[in-house]
This record gives sequence, C-alpha cells and structure tokens, in this order.
Amino acid sequence: MAVGKNKRLSKGGKRSQKRKVGDTMLGKEWYDVVAPSAFTVRQCAKTICNKSKGTALAADSLKGRIFEVCLGDLMSKGEENDDKVYKARNMRLKAEEVQGRSVLTNFYGMSMTTDALKVLFKKWVTLIEGHFECKTSDGYTLRLFAITFTRKSAEEQQQRNAHCQSSHVKKIRQKMGEIIMRTVTKSTLEKVVRNLQQEVMGKEINKACNSIYQLSDVNIRKVKVIKTPKADVTRLLEAHGGQDGIPKSVEGGRQKMVAAVVEETENAEAED
Repeated sequence: MAVGKNKRLSKGGKRSQKRKVGDTMLGKEWYDVVAPSAFTVRQCAKTICNKSKGTALAADSLKGRIFEVCLGDLMSKGEENDDKVYKARNMRLKAEEVQGRSVLTNFYGMSMTTDALKVLFKKWVTLIEGHFECKTSDGYTLRLFAITFTRKSAEEQQQRNAHCQSSHVKKIRQKMGEIIMRTVTKSTLEKVVRNLQQEVMGKEINKACNSIYQLSDVNIRKVKVIKTPKADVTRLLEAHGGQDGIPKSVEGGRQKMVAAVVEETENAEAED
C-alpha cells in the first residue's frame, strides 16, 4: 500500500512499544533426583521445571520423567567393586512421586553402553542371545536380554575357531532361561537390581553352562520394565528406605545467583 493513501501509516511503518523481556529462569525451580536405596549415591541428578501456576502443578510435570544415569555414578567409589562393570552400565530411573524438592524415582530399566557391548564381539566364536519375560515377587514384569560368546576349551586347542553346534546353542539358551526365571520370580525388584549390579545371574549362567560348552563374557545386556503394579506411595517409600531414608534436598545457589543478577540489572535500568 502506498504511504500517501493511508494516513495511519508513516514512512517508518508501525512503531510499537518494545516489550520488556524478563528472565525466563525466574519462573522455574530446581529439584533433586533421588535414586532408590539399592544404590549408594542417592542424590544422583537435578532436574528443572516451571513453577506451579494455578491448576498447573510442578509435580504433575515432573512425574513420568525418565532419567538415565551411569551405574558408576550411582555407586560410591570407596567400595571395593569392579569399576569396569559399573561404568559399562546405564540405569534408567522413572520419577513417580514428588516430596518437597525431592523427586522420588524407581528402577525402570538397564542397558550396557554401546562401546562396552561392541568390545565383546570377536571372530571365530558363536554368539548366543536370548530374551526372557518374567514377573518379580512384588508384581513387576521384566524383560531381560542375555548375551554370551563361546571360547576355546583350552589354550592348547589347535583348532582356530570355537564355534558350537546348534544343539549346544539351544541347550545354553534353555539353561539361561531357567536361571533367569528362577532368580527373578523369587526376588523383589530391589533384589533384582542388586543382582544386576554384581552380575550374579551372568556368573551363575557361566558356571551352569560349562558342562555344555565353554563360555565367556556372559552378561545381562538390557532390562526393560514391561508392567508395573498399581501406583502405591507406601511401596515407593519402602524402596527408598522409608520416610527417614530420603536425603534432604539442599537447594543450590543457582537460583539465588540468577535472582541477584536480575535484580542488579533491574536496579541499573531504573537508575538510567
């Protein structure tokens, strides 16, 4: 449209007042992510969300979040443990309840890291895998994925490869399923998590299958939580060692620092 035809338009176009943009971080708050009592390091991470406004509660936006944390960060360094096992596994924790500034989580899955898994693969051996679905004694349905490799029966073996027959593979997979089903069905979720930390099932499978064929690197490479029982706060608190077992949330100085910086800028603008 030509400038002369419309009296409301000037040569500079429409000029609106500049909106004052505030700091978005002032409308947010930080929460501590608390791991179950099966892990030694309880406060494992921090998460951020919008402050509660009207009917939109902060707790509702936090529930259901999935946090992936390295097992090495969840176990204290002072313990005598195999750091390679801990560093090669990632734990998935699901937020189920919010108490104060603490987000209470529960075990939601486990997986081996990609680099640790790729290192296991070799030539001249047979790869044996199996997945099994079983239910814990407290009502959680888990799907566990096991992996192992054959190895030479002795150092003096002249044959170059260590391939096994398909009948051996079926027997080993069947033995895997028996041990995993027996261990999981007789244990609670907390006990299963502790077994995964120490690779108890992998050692049992290796020992039981030695009579069938020599194995190496027996691992539970992944665990998925397929079904969970009805949400119960009491059961969740038991997994965290009771109300007294939940570590107190210590609010960091980040929010105070942000608020102080914003206040300084506002004061400077007011003086100008």
